[in-house]
Amino acid sequence: MRAFMLIPLAVCIYEIASLILPLKLPLWGRILSYLILLSGLLKGFLYRRTPLGLDIIEIPYGGALLISIIFNFIIVAFFILLVKDAAFILWKIFLKIKFPGYYASLFAFSIALCTTLYGTYEGLKIPPVVTHEISIKNLGREFDGMKIAMLVDIHADELTNYKAVQKIVDKTNALNPDLILIPGDFVDGSVRARSKDLAPIKNLKAKFGVLGVTGNHEYYFDFQGWLKEIQNLGVNLLNNEKVILTSGDSKLIIAGVPDITGKMMGFTAPDLEKALKEAPEDTPVILMDHRPDAAKENAKHKNIALQVSGHTHGGQMPGIYQLVKRANKGFIRGWYDVDGMKLYVSPGTSQWNGFAFRLFDPSEISLFILRSK
Repeated sequence: MRAFMLIPLAVCIYEIASLILPLKLPLWGRILSYLILLSGLLKGFLYRRTPLGLDIIEIPYGGALLISIIFNFIIVAFFILLVKDAAFILWKIFLKIKFPGYYASLFAFSIALCTTLYGTYEGLKIPPVVTHEISIKNLGREFDGMKIAMLVDIHADELTNYKAVQKIVDKTNALNPDLILIPGDFVDGSVRARSKDLAPIKNLKAKFGVLGVTGNHEYYFDFQGWLKEIQNLGVNLLNNEKVILTSGDSKLIIAGVPDITGKMMGFTAPDLEKALKEAPEDTPVILMDHRPDAAKENAKHKNIALQVSGHTHGGQMPGIYQLVKRANKGFIRGWYDVDGMKLYVSPGTSQWNGFAFRLFDPSEISLFILRSK
């Protein structure tokens, strides 16, 4: 068994002991419950290693959704059962009457199931548009009111499939943006399996085009293949590069660096100095960096007015939120002022099929409206 499956297996065994056994189901009911719970572990076996990196074993949408729901239930129930069992310990210490294990487990099951279904729905629904106005120092008057749409963490896969990506594209185009930014994590899966699902992004339309950078997931699934495919879909991937937008006498720089995963896997490392080499002075810069981690370092470049990032998925749910925040140097979602540079961390435009779930953490299509100071 793969080593990374041992923790989910241990969680399943804990849930069998804390949730299923106290319900006092008949034998067939217990066996069925065990099988359903353990089937959630199949999610980890959908990934397989190939010479080009990881790939995902194809299963029908309904099967992928069912496995995701069960896996999500395992995660959600774990946190709820920790609360239940903490209550059990306190009950045994302070009260002399018998703990109502059956009713406590039934209540925990009901809360976990309802939360799972709601969170899965939130994770898979087409995101709303969230508008942000931002003042940019030295922004030329021709760019005042400029509309920039941002999609990030699309993660095209068997759940965020062709139909879902097309709806995201249609919703974005309806905003009539001047520019579209996609700071990484376009896909989950091989070019062979996922190119059709990502294909609708070729229909994105904006006056200044579509710019992007790589996220960590592009490197997991045939990086060279996806690099070519994404660019063939009309996205100009900035690899330690910049684009200077011009309108009348005004200029605006859009810069982009690849994800740090590239350096770890033998590809190009992020190099902001290279990206901004010979950039015109006093011209504001909007930087795409998939992860928010390097914001403090990036902020040393005084011309960077705004960094846009994703990667964190907003934490996805309470409990996990705190862990994700710590892993990303305190940046999790929303606006931050980093030594004078504005940072916006998007919660993401879609879901990640490793945990297709959101609770109190809605996804979004971000729309930035630039204002001159």
